Amino acid sequence: MATDVTEREAREVAEAAREREWKLPSFGKQLFLGNLQLDLIHPQPRLDAAAVEKGERFLAELRRFLLDEVDPLAIERDAKIPEEVVDGLKQLGALGMKVPEEHGGLGLSQVYYNRALALAGSYHSSLSTLLSAHQSIGVAEP
Repeated sequence: MATDVTEREAREVAEAAREREWKLPSFGKQLFLGNLQLDLIHPQPRLDAAAVEKGERFLAELRRFLLDEVDPLAIERDAKIPEEVVDGLKQLGALGMKVPEEHGGLGLSQVYYNRALALAGSYHSSLSTLLSAHQSIGVAEP
């Protein structure tokens, strides 16, 4: 799908979507400042049943794909992720795990996004790198 969007227009959209004001304190920022605030991360909120079911279903599909379709030794040997692997990840929706469903993504929670990256990385680190880049570079919520 070709578009006539310029780099400047794309950057303007990304910048307009950026959060301007932080409403909640950041655990990472506070840690950097020397303030260990465990209450910001513990206890972790529980996901609702629908989010868990959706996440577990996706992890099962991803695991099956990795087992059946991905040869990590070939990726290592050729220093390249084969096109059929990238295409398979696209078909699974893995390149849009965190993208909301209304925008064509899977709308997975941060927990299941992290679990999917860990699973993909256990087959080959370049897979988790590929998936992570597609969830963060140029999107409003990296």
